[in-house]
Amino acid sequence: MRSHPLSVAEAAAKLKTSEAYVRRLLASRRIFGIKVGPVWGIYDEDLESFLRMRRPPGRPRKIRASPLEEKDTRVRIDRDRASTRTGSSLRRPRQRN
Repeated sequence: MRSHPLSVAEAAAKLKTSEAYVRRLLASRRIFGIKVGPVWGIYDEDLESFLRMRRPPGRPRKIRASPLEEKDTRVRIDRDRASTRTGSSLRRPRQRN
């Protein structure tokens, strides 16, 4: 059996956000709630499932390539340049007539 539903203010306190943000989540159906007249009720289980699925705030961290991959890439590039005889440049020198 479900527990007593939380108010918008209680849900906002639990999420550490504003009440307006919680109302936007309810309107966009990212959080499920019941509406009785002008008052929303949000079950704790629904709020917990939203928290589990929520992406952490901020920009995702960059994943740095491991030195082994960088070394393998450098070896491959050097081998390709040697096979095309371009040396350290990216293009072959122009042939003059």
